[in-house]
Amino acid sequence: MRSLRGAHRGVWLLTLAAVLVPLSAWSAEEKFTIDIYKKEAQKIAIAIVGFPSFRFGVKGEDLGTQAGGILVDDLKNAGIFDVIEPSFLPFEATQVGVGQERGIMAALNSLKVQAVVVGKLSSRGNELFLEGQLFEVARGERLSAKRYVGDQRTLRTMVHRLTDEIVFRLTGEKGTASSRIAHVSSVDGAKEIYVMDYDGHNPVLITGNRSINLSPRWSPDGKKIAYTSYRDQNPDLFVVNLESGRRQKVSSSPGLNIAPAWSPDGEWLAFSMSNDRGTNLFLSRADGTGLRPLTLGPHINVSPSFSPNGRQVVFNSDRGGTPQIYVMDVEGTNVRRLTFGVGEYSVSPRWSPRGDKVAFVGRLHGSFDILLISPDGTGVLQLTSNSGNNEEPSWSSDGRHIVFTSTRNGRRDLYIMNADGSNQRRLTKNGRDNYLADWSP
Repeated sequence: MRSLRGAHRGVWLLTLAAVLVPLSAWSAEEKFTIDIYKKEAQKIAIAIVGFPSFRFGVKGEDLGTQAGGILVDDLKNAGIFDVIEPSFLPFEATQVGVGQERGIMAALNSLKVQAVVVGKLSSRGNELFLEGQLFEVARGERLSAKRYVGDQRTLRTMVHRLTDEIVFRLTGEKGTASSRIAHVSSVDGAKEIYVMDYDGHNPVLITGNRSINLSPRWSPDGKKIAYTSYRDQNPDLFVVNLESGRRQKVSSSPGLNIAPAWSPDGEWLAFSMSNDRGTNLFLSRADGTGLRPLTLGPHINVSPSFSPNGRQVVFNSDRGGTPQIYVMDVEGTNVRRLTFGVGEYSVSPRWSPRGDKVAFVGRLHGSFDILLISPDGTGVLQLTSNSGNNEEPSWSSDGRHIVFTSTRNGRRDLYIMNADGSNQRRLTKNGRDNYLADWSP
């Protein structure tokens, strides 16, 4: 487990060199489109070849096999690919080298494979090179060729970057394999904030003050995290710069300063402050200046989340008697209730980056589950059921996945699922309570 400063030292060691291939025959209209809310949606059939055994380093680890395995996991996790297992291929996948792909196109086409990735590792001294080429099988067109330079420690990062390149070239959308997830983990009585890769690897400690730290929220540029900390005995709102490690106290009003949310432009923070008149939502600049109220009254108003265009805020309020989801304009006007008749109460709303759905938590039949609803209050879809309590949803930047907290295995751990509720899988396995996750841009 690395510290914040040590992690950034590792990032500087990773140099990513890319050679892009012109896509003259691959128009935007020909990219694959996947309906993210349909479990039966057709996926892109893709094969991975190459990645022969490549032993590297003092221990002689087989990094070639590791890289191929990481890529398979990444593509499966993306939720849009049907990864063809090597045993179904009429040739030895690891024997296909870069430059030999033309000879396998006919065989792949007969299997209705739509795309193929050819990869290999090489080295020079302590430097490690990952090469990956992407082909559209039916026409034999090369869509991309990239070469990444790093070392053994950055192998996973290099493969994640290759995965994101594949996703982008085939769908036109930014991939999320290089993204990270901030979350809270209980450590020896403290609650510390960590950041890890999207697949649960490479955890980095962000706080380390042996206090209670809650509700991490990424800035839109991925360079800062806002969070609440009891470091100074009061639940104050902080912003930490992940590059410099500098921390700034944004709000320290006596009482609660909790549940921050960044505006899409990164200029503003919405959060809750409490006093003897209630718990209300406020808006301030990211440095704490320009504070103004969004709600006023004796009720509990918490958990703000901005719409992608920054014009509206969805939040949680008990003003109607029970906690429910509401939407208002960013000025605090035109407040309307969103959830009706969805269980006993509804909390923890998070607006999808695509703008078409709000994820939230509903108490249904005595347990908590994650649901989706359209911003107009229609189209409620339940994503989890019969699996303990499932809470605190957060969207991936492409709106295709949700990370959440679940107690289905006896303790609070983080899980990921597709936006249709499929492919639910456990992310954290460190023996601690892990919760309050937020997915990076």
